Amino acid sequence: MTEIVVRFSADVTAADEGRRTITGQVVPFGAWGDTSMGPVQFAKGAFSELPKVKLLLEHDPKRPIGRAQQLMETPEGINATFKLAKTSAATDALIEAADGLRDGLSVGARIIDFESTDEGMVVTAAELAEVSLVHTPAFSEAVVSQVAASAAAPTDAPPSEEDATMEHETPEVETAEVVEASEPKVEAAAPTRQYIQMGADREVETLTAGRYMKAKLLADAGDGNAQRLVTAALADNTTTTAAGLVPTRFMTDVIAVVDSSRPFIDSIERDVLPDTGMDFKIPRRTQAPSVAEQSAEGDEVSTTAYTLDYLTVDVKTFGGGERISRQLIERSDPAFLDRLVIEMAAQFAQATDAWAFAQGSIGMGTSDAATVYGSITKGIADSYGVMRFAPNRLLVAPTTTGSFGWDDLLNAVDSDGRPIYAAANPTSNQAGLISQGTTQGTVAGLQLVVDPNLSNPNARVYASGFATFYESAGAPVQISVQDVSTLEVEVAVYGYVALANKYPTAHRNLTVTP
Repeated sequence: MTEIVVRFSADVTAADEGRRTITGQVVPFGAWGDTSMGPVQFAKGAFSELPKVKLLLEHDPKRPIGRAQQLMETPEGINATFKLAKTSAATDALIEAADGLRDGLSVGARIIDFESTDEGMVVTAAELAEVSLVHTPAFSEAVVSQVAASAAAPTDAPPSEEDATMEHETPEVETAEVVEASEPKVEAAAPTRQYIQMGADREVETLTAGRYMKAKLLADAGDGNAQRLVTAALADNTTTTAAGLVPTRFMTDVIAVVDSSRPFIDSIERDVLPDTGMDFKIPRRTQAPSVAEQSAEGDEVSTTAYTLDYLTVDVKTFGGGERISRQLIERSDPAFLDRLVIEMAAQFAQATDAWAFAQGSIGMGTSDAATVYGSITKGIADSYGVMRFAPNRLLVAPTTTGSFGWDDLLNAVDSDGRPIYAAANPTSNQAGLISQGTTQGTVAGLQLVVDPNLSNPNARVYASGFATFYESAGAPVQISVQDVSTLEVEVAVYGYVALANKYPTAHRNLTVTP
């Protein structure tokens, strides 16, 4: 079986932010798609089974955002509805699909059987491997028209070899006639005029079309003076001399790091923000009731008042805006507004992730040991003592001047020089396993979290339930306001967030003191 990525011009037909679903046609029957194996078409009934495959972002298997909820074959193709996960990446993808920023569907399939035609490959049996949400389908309507036109081309017979030869010979016949009309005796003209290099410029000034053709024939016959004249007669045309006709092209790619990931927020509990109010309260136990052994029959049993107070959680607003001229919106390529919204959403993600980490660090405890691994295990034990269940996260920055970072884990070796955490093949002294080429892995049984949004923190150990991040549904929200007097548009993205730091000391700040 051959796995190919088939990218058809399939648009998302519905995106329901409330139900977190995306619907669209993933495989059109009888349509040609431009794939890594050339033109490919799926025949009706090519898929005997329709498994509930994952929905990926841009065909990246490391970026799943949902799974097929319903797959249905129709006479036109296969339609699908996908249920998106409750992650920030899936939420961002849902918003982009609803706003038409990322609204194409591409399908990946394993080819089992096919037929070769003049137009391309017609797949008669295949397995559905995955579906991806993409920014731009593989070909626009114009490209589809061109594919349809090329498909009909074979019905017209190609020009014969004789016809092709005649077409190439025609200019030469016409040229010969011009030469004969202007200079009937070419051979006799050679000795009557001497072309010398010093006088080439003067000859060029009085050169007529007929004389140039005559000189060209002599040059082809090996006359050195004629060759110099022809060379002098041809002006040097370069991109410098014709600068006004050589436009500067701007590529559609923009060089920028657009990262909408929120590693810390994704590593703790998530919940939807209450629909009203700029703060809310969570009941919190301050004293537990007591239970103890009864001294003797008839004696009073232990009693201690069960008391509660509450944790007040403030709601914060994050947002950013720009003022854009209508001309820039309508005349830019790539579309400035589309790019701006994507960039602002990424900045929203990074800013809220860093804020949530700072809020979750208030009141944290500290665990210290003489080694990196010792501080991790000390943090595990200390965090367990607070919440009475084992922590499950180890957070590090890519690099840090603090206790240790991701780079220190990758560089850590034992006395024999063997990697402790990042070994390709786990050894007997393996303290963890970080997947090479990724930021994923485990250390001392903890899931590794590498967060580039943080500014030089120490490593941290915590349980995902020590804090809860709340966010308004659909955040960030995009709004725009028209100013008709100046032909400008004010665009902003915003969202409401909150963090409840429920068990502060279960969040352990790791330090290493040799």
